[in-house]
Amino acid sequence: MQTSAGREGWADVAKGACIILVVLWHVVVKDYLQIDWRIGLPVPGAWGLLGEQLLPLRMPLFFTISGIFAANAVNRSWRASARPRVAGNLYLYAMWLLIHTALLALAPGFPTDRATSPGGLLAQLTITPSNLWYLYALALYFVVAKALRRVHPAALLGVSGLLSAVAAAGLLDTPGNRGGVYQNLVFFLAGVHLRPHLTRWAATATRRRLLWTGAVYVAALAVMGLAAAEQWFGVWPVVSVTAVAFGMTAAAIVAQRTRAAGTMLATLGRQTLPVYVIHMPVLALLHRLLSGPVTELNGPGRELLVAGYPVLVTAVVLALSLAAHRGLLAVGAWWMFKLPPRTAPKHNREGEIMSRTERPAEVPPAASAPETVPIQAVPDRARVQEAAWWLSGRVVRTPVLNSPTIDRLAGVRILMKAENLQTGGSYKMRGAMLAVGRLAAAGYTGVVAQSTGNHAVAVALAAARHGLTATVVLPVDAASTKVARARAAGAEVVFAGSTLDERIATARQISTAHGHPLIDAYDHPDVIAGQGSASLELIEEAERAGTPLDALVVPVGGGGGVAGACLAAAGTPIEVYGVEPVGCDSLAHSLTAGRPTAVSPAPTIADGLRPTCVGELPFAVARDTIRGVVRVNDDQIAEAFQMLLLELKVLTEPSGAAGLAGALRLAADLGEAVNRPGVVQSGQGRERYRTVGVVLTGGNVEAELVARLATRHFADLATMEGVAA
Repeated sequence: MQTSAGREGWADVAKGACIILVVLWHVVVKDYLQIDWRIGLPVPGAWGLLGEQLLPLRMPLFFTISGIFAANAVNRSWRASARPRVAGNLYLYAMWLLIHTALLALAPGFPTDRATSPGGLLAQLTITPSNLWYLYALALYFVVAKALRRVHPAALLGVSGLLSAVAAAGLLDTPGNRGGVYQNLVFFLAGVHLRPHLTRWAATATRRRLLWTGAVYVAALAVMGLAAAEQWFGVWPVVSVTAVAFGMTAAAIVAQRTRAAGTMLATLGRQTLPVYVIHMPVLALLHRLLSGPVTELNGPGRELLVAGYPVLVTAVVLALSLAAHRGLLAVGAWWMFKLPPRTAPKHNREGEIMSRTERPAEVPPAASAPETVPIQAVPDRARVQEAAWWLSGRVVRTPVLNSPTIDRLAGVRILMKAENLQTGGSYKMRGAMLAVGRLAAAGYTGVVAQSTGNHAVAVALAAARHGLTATVVLPVDAASTKVARARAAGAEVVFAGSTLDERIATARQISTAHGHPLIDAYDHPDVIAGQGSASLELIEEAERAGTPLDALVVPVGGGGGVAGACLAAAGTPIEVYGVEPVGCDSLAHSLTAGRPTAVSPAPTIADGLRPTCVGELPFAVARDTIRGVVRVNDDQIAEAFQMLLLELKVLTEPSGAAGLAGALRLAADLGEAVNRPGVVQSGQGRERYRTVGVVLTGGNVEAELVARLATRHFADLATMEGVAA
């Protein structure tokens, strides 16, 4: 599976446009139109009219996209989906309703719904949703979609469309925002049940379609306005359908044709939650600060201000909301944007899949690293999203691959992110480019790095691109291919022993002597965020293709990649697994011990997965978010390597192939395929995974090793043929 980069972000582009329109509408009706502009021109009325014409577009499109994103979760068990989709949204709704009630009480003149009594607050919490009704509706809609998922879609859409028409015609009592809840259910259900058709509509968008859908939408608005038919039965849902068709087409065209605007809107679209919950108090504060001075303003600038005020204030509100979000995360208030995780441990089946609750035998002594990392040092999903945005155009957006043969062997659909095709031959380029770019912008002239090879190559290439010098510290037994690549990029290569401690000590000495910062291979927030962008792209591309991931499998060396994957999957139902070679399983031991725990790495063909100890920062991220660790042996890694080479004609290094080996082992251990293709059930018969994502982390492999593994494969075939004969 490989989709064009221009079309992958259309849904996020649509969400970004919708949140801008939501904020703009609130600016117009709650701030702009409340100001006495004392001007003869009908500009304020024009802004109000424009906002009204966009009413059929904003929330219907928003809920259609939300339904598309929720479609896969609707088919999961209640146990797997109720917490993130129902409890999570209700938690956010209740918490932010209380926050809004307290803050908006400080601005009594601000025209918005607010509870002024305990009874009013109770009503807003239950039957009369407030301005935060989108969160309330998402929880309610998901329950409806889940409970009625076996009802024929035509019947569901017909009944919900009828409800929308009745509510829009004013035939129901709709205090507060209850009318919006009634009217938009049909669009959420359309997103759930018509997802393949809707995604195909967006994928085939053309400028010609944009013109005619826009013309139909404008014509529908004109007819509705001229006939004063806003409350005629059935008119509003029909006009909204034309608006959604236009909005989806426009979003797809922007994503395809306008890189700068598409990237900006998609980035904003992935941050709609903080903007949605924060912007109203911010707007109330601005209204209180600006309404008086603006009213008293005179002179020629008044006409200019009256024309551009809504756009200017909307931009300020968006910026302040996002800044407030970042500030709250920086002080550890992540719980304001996500339901806190359960404290109860997760248990996996016995065997090679080890959760953080299972204790392995003979746990080595703990590393001397501290048990916790300061919360401000731990990156979050927003940082991964920002990294993906910054890296766009600076690194290769690698394809996502799929093999029907591998799917049949695994019993699940396996989507593989081919980071072996990345610049430098591995996904390490992402973290290195981000970290080096930040240091270059800060004025540094050189960098130092240590790794078993791929990170060193990536740092060398990134430093060369930014005009910095690079010194990389490698083990004495580093693969000659990786040594040659680092030198070819202009880096000075220094060899230091065969253990992580030896390399770190040498790298620190060089860093101190030259005054150049050390970029750790995994214990670095920029490296984790950059590596996480690969997983984020895989998650997004799978979602766009209508095959959203249920699980994500990433090889583990020092843990930067799997930590980035955990962050990329945060807030989704995706379960993340790490893969470690048997005997090199520091993360598995660390999860059990509750702190970074060292091991004595065993020999393995996966040379990039042999650290002594998982990094402190990756462990701080993974310990509360990773589902478990899959341990694989060299035979399983070699088999995955051969499978990739022969089935997909893709050359990876064994460390990169370990992800596929882990996915195959995961599928085998969690259950066997059932009647429906691509569905795996657990031992209890419960449906587990349909689609598993794998990051093929690198492709820097020695020619000798390729020949040895390929020869081994053909020798096995010859043996099998001899036995058969």
